[in-house]
Amino acid sequence: MTKAETTNGRVIIFHGGKAGEGKSLLAQNLAAMLGRRGRSRVMLFDLDPQARGEHNLRWGLAVGPTLAELSGNLARFDENTIRGYFPRSRSGVEVAVLAESEPGAMGVASHQILRALELFRMAYDFVVVDGLTGWDSLALNVLDVGDRILLVCSPDLVGLKQEREHVLHYQELKFPAAKIGLILNRADMPGALRPEDMEKALPGHKVLANIPFDLRTTEALNQQRELIAMFPNSPFAKAVKELARRLAEIEPGSVQASPGPEAGIDIKPSGTKPDYGQIKERIHNLVLENSELKALASETIAAPAGQILLREKVEAVVASLMALEVPELTRREAREKLVQEVVDEVLGLGPLENLMRDPEVTEIMVNRREQIYIEKAGKLILSDRHFLSDKQLMTVIERIVAPLGRRIDESQPYVDARLADGSRVNAIIPPLALKGPALTIRKFSQQRLRVDDLIKFGSLNRALAEFLGACVRGRKNIVISGGTGSGKTTLLNIAAAYIPESERIVTVEDTAELNLPQQHVVILETRSANIEGQGAITIRDLVRNCLRMRPDRIVVGECRGGEALDMLQAMNTGHDGSLTTVHANSPHDTITRLETMVLMSGMDLPVRAIREQIAGAVDIIVQQSRLQDGSRKVTRVSEVAGMEDGKIVLKDIFIYKQTGLDQAGRVQGEFKAAGYMPGFVKELVTRGIEVRADIFKRK
Repeated sequence: MTKAETTNGRVIIFHGGKAGEGKSLLAQNLAAMLGRRGRSRVMLFDLDPQARGEHNLRWGLAVGPTLAELSGNLARFDENTIRGYFPRSRSGVEVAVLAESEPGAMGVASHQILRALELFRMAYDFVVVDGLTGWDSLALNVLDVGDRILLVCSPDLVGLKQEREHVLHYQELKFPAAKIGLILNRADMPGALRPEDMEKALPGHKVLANIPFDLRTTEALNQQRELIAMFPNSPFAKAVKELARRLAEIEPGSVQASPGPEAGIDIKPSGTKPDYGQIKERIHNLVLENSELKALASETIAAPAGQILLREKVEAVVASLMALEVPELTRREAREKLVQEVVDEVLGLGPLENLMRDPEVTEIMVNRREQIYIEKAGKLILSDRHFLSDKQLMTVIERIVAPLGRRIDESQPYVDARLADGSRVNAIIPPLALKGPALTIRKFSQQRLRVDDLIKFGSLNRALAEFLGACVRGRKNIVISGGTGSGKTTLLNIAAAYIPESERIVTVEDTAELNLPQQHVVILETRSANIEGQGAITIRDLVRNCLRMRPDRIVVGECRGGEALDMLQAMNTGHDGSLTTVHANSPHDTITRLETMVLMSGMDLPVRAIREQIAGAVDIIVQQSRLQDGSRKVTRVSEVAGMEDGKIVLKDIFIYKQTGLDQAGRVQGEFKAAGYMPGFVKELVTRGIEVRADIFKRK
């Protein structure tokens, strides 16, 4: 067989077990069998720090270098120069040992061992690793590199118990069962467990070889030769040869038939790397058809402990399914990642789960299945996540809306909803969404922001914060205006936190987002129509109802329609100190917007009467803006100072003045007082609410 200069070899690892089970004897003979007649280049790499002297005796080797002795110079080697550097046995196997002794082994770093394995894989057709024990990070990294892991088991209950513990550990680490091979050593001993007994006790794991006991082992050791070379027709040699054939994944019948010393195995390991994308798609398709997973995913469990158990059950099913269907996926990190993604698909939001768990992500925007944008620190970023298909994306959308009694289909192709954590969701599907289903999630922050946080972020300054707090405590009616995503709700939440604990607060929202620290709070949320189109409860219905609930303060998440009239009337009839938000780009636009919304109420009122209502109800308009660098700031605070000539008069109190951009593109500017003191300041002072006069002075 002609050799290329560079190969992609196969790594076979003997792992675990107790001393005296015959692992090293099997490793030596297996390596020799794989390399018979020079058909394959084979390296035996022993990680036991005390193995050097043993190998010199076992193989009759000349004293050669250890990995510890050349570890500092590994960068000088490649797959060509590493060949022949270590001593070679009479069977053609090159033997590398870790170190001369335990202290020497401790001087070899894990990354150097892994680099050596990488070199060996490129330089040899087969690398047989012996002496690996334990479950530390080095052992796990080496196991990840391996193509097959071999467990040598004694044919008794003690050996079975030990291997069962190993197998359970592999399962926890998401190693596929197909990567693990059991070897029953001394299988012909009287009363020995049968292979079928082992496989029954360890479901999903196969016995690759039944190695018989051979009394001539000592004779072979004394002759410094392999048992298979001295006695090639022995049952032991035949069993090792069959094991080598299985590990090489050769079709039955392709092994050379003659059993003499020159018989060999024509082995060509596969160098094909699995396509992760294709594997992931295969598993996802299997999941969609798996009845057991469908049943598990349909379980509704509220208790956290029950959810954990449910997730563990699903993980076990997915791991088992993956081991059977995609044994070519061998690396532990890839397996764990795939299991996590599939479980997220079954129980959660699929590729969005990690984004939902990331506290720095504030918004997720799925434009189409392969294009998902996120917002971080006010910036829009194209993520590397994607859905495999529109079907997968639709499954996630349906998982969101179904528990809420909503539906989304061609007859109802869009929906607003709220996740269990409070995050707001909007979904829209074809035929309205031309490029496939689209999904937008505005995450609900679990951390309650305070005014000091906004000052630290640069959203406002200390003087402005003091004034806003004084207005809330002094029962001034406040409208916070701004564009979409400008931070209106966040500012409303912080402003409402100034309301005294002694007052009764009723909040009204489309989707409950406010998170007030006070105890005496009633939270009201609208309800969409049911499948029959009945039962909708609007913000206007709730505003009218909350007036009968004896509120001291009414906080409306957003006025966007006829409820504006009811809100203004409430502000004018004893419910002062109320707060709301409005979509508008400036305080003047806010006035126009309020006028338009009052007209939407269906009441035929003259414009002057509407303006008088607004002027009598609203005290302060706070403009919140999202700037070009993604930052959110209070850009203007204005007082509604009455009417002149039939028009509402606005007086600016504070203004944010932008001065430019720094080298990183961040907006530079400062908050300035406009030099105007609101007319109600004296009223606040007489009520015992401290307001420093110097904060209004122009500087």
